[in-house]
Amino acid sequence: MHELRSFAPPTLRALVTALVTAFAAVLVVSAGATPAGAQSRVLRDAGVRATPDGTLIATVIGGTTWPTGTVRAGFTLVTLEVWVDATRFAGRRDSFPESIGGTGTLRMRAEPSLSGRILGVFEAGAGVRVLERRGTWARVRRDGWVLTTALTGVPAVASTPPARATTREPARQAASAAADTGVDTSAREEAQRTGSSRAMRASRDAELRNAPGAPAFGRVEAGAIVEPIARDRGWVRVRVDAWMPESLLVPADTGYRASLTAAELRMDPVGLKGRTVRWNVQVVGLQLADPLRRDMAPDEPYLLAMGPGGENAILYLALPPSLVSQARALPPLSEVTVTARVRTGRSDPTGAPILDVISLVKR
Repeated sequence: MHELRSFAPPTLRALVTALVTAFAAVLVVSAGATPAGAQSRVLRDAGVRATPDGTLIATVIGGTTWPTGTVRAGFTLVTLEVWVDATRFAGRRDSFPESIGGTGTLRMRAEPSLSGRILGVFEAGAGVRVLERRGTWARVRRDGWVLTTALTGVPAVASTPPARATTREPARQAASAAADTGVDTSAREEAQRTGSSRAMRASRDAELRNAPGAPAFGRVEAGAIVEPIARDRGWVRVRVDAWMPESLLVPADTGYRASLTAAELRMDPVGLKGRTVRWNVQVVGLQLADPLRRDMAPDEPYLLAMGPGGENAILYLALPPSLVSQARALPPLSEVTVTARVRTGRSDPTGAPILDVISLVKR
């Protein structure tokens, strides 16, 4: 540039200076620009957590699409930017200027209106940042983590394929590879016996996790047969076939809320419809629905019960045919643990909640 200023004609110097300035501006813009965030669709209803495998802060509905970012330990960072009812705000929580108050969930909507499309729900206590307000509505943002397997459009983490054994000493190399990976070489025989070419046997007791590095939630014993369905950085996602008592199972849907009360059902009968609870109740007796029970079918069998816990509320527990004989055998005032899905939080005409029973266990 010193030589140009010294020897180049003024017109040429001006042209070169303009080009250099424009090039510098392009560099500045390029350095500050960020590519448009990736968008991923939720394959099924999925929980959103504050950290990978951490506290549940929200649930998003299957089929909705969200901006996504970092992938860590089997979870993907998503950005929730939605409209919510601002009258439920409860003030600062941790580093967030606002939080969701109350005890129930709060619906997330695409527009600031009761007719706006429902995208999911925030859990009570979740912190949020307010972007905009319109009357009693607020547009909020919150980042959270969703299981990567519940999303589509997230690039899969490539795994390094194992090196192919050479023709030199193939038996020794195969045995060594099996020892390094901890895979029992007798799995091939088990695969032939079970009819699956992918079956493998655990060589020793092993913990089961929701994602690589996540806390363990169970274990399989040595010798258990599993089917590998995915691999990721030295981890294998497996499918296990096993049997357990039905009385120990509850639905794994994202609407499960064991702490929900009958009073909350009556306060929000529409919003809590479809939620699943597991309650301890006291059975009064087996009944058949009369025509006045407008939210039940004529002669539908149900248990008249009190609860849950110490709550003095009347409950109608609608029974499927498979549980009628079990319910009939219950003595009056029996204490039972019931897993049920909310049909309505306030029935007509009595106002009592109606729940569809999934399982029933005498305490």
